[in-house]
Amino acid sequence: MTKRDPDPDPDAMLLRMKVSIVGSEPAIWRLLEIDPSLTMDRVHEVLQTAVGWRDSHLHSFTDTDPFVRLRAVNGIVREPRRWVPLDLMEDSDDDLPETDWNLGQLLTPESGPLFYEYDFGDGWIHRLELTGSLPMPANTPRARLLDGERRAPLEDSGGTGGYHDLLDALADPGHKDHKDLKAWVAWTAGPWQEFDPEQLDINAVNKELALLFPAPSASEHGPGSESLTQELTNRMPPGLRREFRSYLHAAGLDGPATVEADVVEAMTAPYLWLTRRVGLDGLSLTAAGWLPPAVVREAMTELGWAKDWVGKANREDQTLPVLQLRESALRLGLIRKIKGRLVLTSAAKRLLDDPAGLWLFLARAVAHRHRHDSERDAALLLLLEVAAGKRSGWADYLEAVAFGLEALGWRSHTGAELEPNTVQALLVDAHEVLLNLGIFDDRFGLKANTVKAPRQAFARAALHS
Repeated sequence: MTKRDPDPDPDAMLLRMKVSIVGSEPAIWRLLEIDPSLTMDRVHEVLQTAVGWRDSHLHSFTDTDPFVRLRAVNGIVREPRRWVPLDLMEDSDDDLPETDWNLGQLLTPESGPLFYEYDFGDGWIHRLELTGSLPMPANTPRARLLDGERRAPLEDSGGTGGYHDLLDALADPGHKDHKDLKAWVAWTAGPWQEFDPEQLDINAVNKELALLFPAPSASEHGPGSESLTQELTNRMPPGLRREFRSYLHAAGLDGPATVEADVVEAMTAPYLWLTRRVGLDGLSLTAAGWLPPAVVREAMTELGWAKDWVGKANREDQTLPVLQLRESALRLGLIRKIKGRLVLTSAAKRLLDDPAGLWLFLARAVAHRHRHDSERDAALLLLLEVAAGKRSGWADYLEAVAFGLEALGWRSHTGAELEPNTVQALLVDAHEVLLNLGIFDDRFGLKANTVKAPRQAFARAALHS
């Protein structure tokens, strides 16, 4: 469930607060209107969202500038106050719990600025400065971004000095580390956003801030009401959900998931051919359990695969496209093998003369029929990439799916990052379906595959199923 705060006092005021990353040049800053009744743990969430961090490191608040050395007054040096999450309270007897204090208590005209530190290694210091206050209108957002400049620095980029050095190296193709750092930036930023240090989408930030404080009805879902993409989003680390949601929107998942009848028939042609060839009476296999040679030749010819195939194309065990089509149809629940014969399932019998129904059946199957949850997640992430239509080479698809799988918590059996061959293995079934449907046209992943709109619609249908 989404965390909710007590309803604001109808007579309360909004604080206008400027947030600046200390030492950033050019300056990275945000101007916020924020409810002062929010406890500091919620203010932390607002800052992560407004600045654009991924909430993957520790944080704290303090009322003293970390860069200013405190002076004694009447021989006494005032100890700075520090507010931390509850899981850090065990390490100190002096720190205060951020859940017990609200912003209005700490940021006042008399208090001076607050300071928020994120990532104790890189040491990103944010200056929180009160610039004004105003009455809180009815139904106003608990936090809203008014203005700002530039995206958050990349996580783990080494603090302000390291980040500035990184930007200099990226801007200089002749820099000795330019290529390596460019690759590091691409992997760190991930496949769901392009790295642009000048970019800030205020509307997108405000949509995310609104999600932090939903109305009660907005957070209540009935059983089974959660979509596939919502379920994936909710399993992402909080800091990555914002990027993932933005990518989902950019992928046009709210667009149409239907195509013309002739396109549907062309896409489903391999599965239509096989189910009709098996027919209501079934199809006998050879003694070794393979399709008869005549059927293999027929498939390669009628489906147009023979022209690109080297060999006789008459033995199923040596004719990969036909073998993969049969195995795919078995996994998808269109046919089954019984006593040396292929027979149609009840679903396939209903779809023999219904290409549109078969198209939707395949969309649901590729999203839901998997042997392991890791395969399911990989397939859904691949479908998202198909719907977005931004990738071309198969290696790009593998890299994007790997990033998503790791965000969802998947690792190799040794705990290491996922290698491309591991991701490839998870995608074998889904990839074969997309090949058979003509969404991808290169069975061996050697050529570019830019997915066009009618094929994107299949991915949207699958993700809506």
